[in-house]
Amino acid sequence: MQAKQFLTGMLSPEPMTRIELRLKLPLLWLLILLVTAVFLPDRVWNTMLVGFGGMFLIAYIWARSLAKGLHASRQLRFGWVAVGDRLEEQFEISNQSTWPASWVEVVDQSNVPGYQANIVRSVGQMQVDQWRQRAICQQRGQFHLGPWAIRSSDPFGIFLMTRTYSMTEEIIIHPPIYGQLPIPLPSGESSGHTRARQRAWRATVNAATVRDYRPNDPYQWIHWPTSARKGELHVREFDLDAAGDIWLLVDMETAVQLGQGIDGTEEHIVLLAASLAARGLSQNRPMGLVGYGTPPQIVPPGRGEGHRWRILRALALVQANGRTELARALQDLGNMARRGSAAIIITPNYTADWMPQLLSLAHRGIQSNVILLDRASFGGEGNSKHLREAIHHLGINCHIVHQGDMGQPLPEQERHGFWEFKVTGTGKVVTVRNPLLERGR
Repeated sequence: MQAKQFLTGMLSPEPMTRIELRLKLPLLWLLILLVTAVFLPDRVWNTMLVGFGGMFLIAYIWARSLAKGLHASRQLRFGWVAVGDRLEEQFEISNQSTWPASWVEVVDQSNVPGYQANIVRSVGQMQVDQWRQRAICQQRGQFHLGPWAIRSSDPFGIFLMTRTYSMTEEIIIHPPIYGQLPIPLPSGESSGHTRARQRAWRATVNAATVRDYRPNDPYQWIHWPTSARKGELHVREFDLDAAGDIWLLVDMETAVQLGQGIDGTEEHIVLLAASLAARGLSQNRPMGLVGYGTPPQIVPPGRGEGHRWRILRALALVQANGRTELARALQDLGNMARRGSAAIIITPNYTADWMPQLLSLAHRGIQSNVILLDRASFGGEGNSKHLREAIHHLGINCHIVHQGDMGQPLPEQERHGFWEFKVTGTGKVVTVRNPLLERGR
């Protein structure tokens, strides 16, 4: 993250600085005194002209000095955040001029809900002022930090100095992850083979063979009988699990949604999908996502931490503003998913229009699980139990989720922790958990 911010700073355009006349009345007085001193020479007018002229000159020199020596910077401390996490930025204002800045106003145009970075500070000559702005993320989505500017003035308030920083930084606020969901993941089956041809990057239940020990291999992978027999360390090598892909289909049709915000069906659908995706990926299951909002968010199945962030990003951006009906979404999913895959359909749709397409997935060899959001608990109408019985009669598992069933999300430390970057003796950059940041949360 620091490397990214360094490169961003190197490529960012130079800030634009301007000095403008803030108060026109002193200038008008100066012109009047100048005209009076010329046409009505008198010691009084000359003294006032010198006084006002000196004040005007000092004010301009002061503002000019601030324009050259006053600089600011901001740095986002945690780049990956979710709803409920802490958003924190480090601000710094450096005054390298020989004149103090009695006030410096930070004018921020960020659009992150609940985050306000506008503030007024005071910085003495040849001094640096640092502080942190914090807020709790309230809404998932794509937002930006900046553009922003700093403003200051001379003590008389005649001239206004403005330095504008046009660079913006995108920030994605992901949905939170809930750890206690009583909904099992479907198994599915890999295409035609009980063992995968690729080796797993982590331990699975299938140990395929052994190989020579390599640096950084976990000690628990060591196969001691082989190591003792051959006189050198050998570790077990694992096969990928035989379970197939899992597709998460989130129903983003506007017409079937109920409620607003965290109490609405849209946010419940996204939270369920994020939590199930995180659980599946933690079990080394290939997870995919289909959400027909505007624009659609489609993520093919994949594994690993990087794929987790791709799914969370898609879930952060998806909105229930789509017009694609669930039946059409199921039809498209049947064309994308391979035989042996599994699908989890999350919907508040209680109509029977999509039942034939659900049955068609089973005929294609795609195992389906349905998660129904109970419309009555969200203030709507419909009997979820009758619909669940109908889905069970098709031989398909179905779970009902009521409003408020989600419980509490995982703490921020358990989702991605507090990390900092360190450079090893060989020059390699690694991430390490910082306990001081955790205690200061």
